[in-house]
Amino acid sequence: MKIWILVFFTFFFIGNGKAQFASTDESVAVQKKTIPPFELQTVSKTVFTRDKLKKNVPLIIIFFSPTCEHCLHQMNDIMKRVKDFSKFQIVMATFQPVEELVEFNKKYQLSKHPNFTTGRDEKYILPPFFRLQTFPYFAFYDKGGKLLSTHEGNITVDNILKRMKGGK
Repeated sequence: MKIWILVFFTFFFIGNGKAQFASTDESVAVQKKTIPPFELQTVSKTVFTRDKLKKNVPLIIIFFSPTCEHCLHQMNDIMKRVKDFSKFQIVMATFQPVEELVEFNKKYQLSKHPNFTTGRDEKYILPPFFRLQTFPYFAFYDKGGKLLSTHEGNITVDNILKRMKGGK
């Protein structure tokens, strides 16, 4: 009987430990399902914050590096179908210097696409918020600011659009 009690308590405590670990292992974004309180230094030397987002517009946050090959391939794919993204606000954040963003914006002619905003996360808010491990990193939000899903690494444009419609 003592063995069964010991086995029960062992599984009980191991089970509780795993449940607690799993909940703390999730990113803040997944736990809260909200848009992070970011501050991005833009190429025009202004600060872009969550408060400046357009209201009632679906949002895609992309954390990337302007010199990352995977990120550049992803951006090439997005730009081939840039018209499909016109109804979304896209915020692209990096930790790299703003000077690299200037070149990135020129290369992709982002000034022609007012729904795109790029900036440097100088306070390093987004990586711990999302628990970033891979570039590019995507966070998809509905028009009410609720997190739909996240994705690490490259993703097809069709899958981005599917996620923005609420699909996984």
